[in-house]
Amino acid sequence: MHVGLLEDDISIQEMLLLVFQDEGYTVTNYPDAEGCIEALKRAGEDGAPVPVDLMIVDWRLSGLMTGTEVIQQIRSNFYLSTLPIILTTAATFNDMTALQDLQVSLLQKPFAVDDMISLINNLTQSQSSNS
Repeated sequence: MHVGLLEDDISIQEMLLLVFQDEGYTVTNYPDAEGCIEALKRAGEDGAPVPVDLMIVDWRLSGLMTGTEVIQQIRSNFYLSTLPIILTTAATFNDMTALQDLQVSLLQKPFAVDDMISLINNLTQSQSSNS
């Protein structure tokens, strides 16, 4: 399992990196939204594979883009249109229609690590059964 992580809170980032290593996951930690989009948008170009099996994106990122804007950019690539994505946020997120349109799962902060792992397993199992 290769997880992409776009999280600007260093403490959450470090905690997730440790948890994912314990689970045996490979993790690509993207330093910022622009770098993440640049790396992912190469998927499908000249046969390039999708670089991750699942993305975790924080909603409130430092910088110019929100997590939902990053996800819109990811979804605009045909090869990433079905990539499982988890959107994490500490804010109250009331626009469930936007989540459905973006085809993401929401995980409210603070979250239990077991909830994150369970959600990852559910999303990737459902993804592999749809393939």
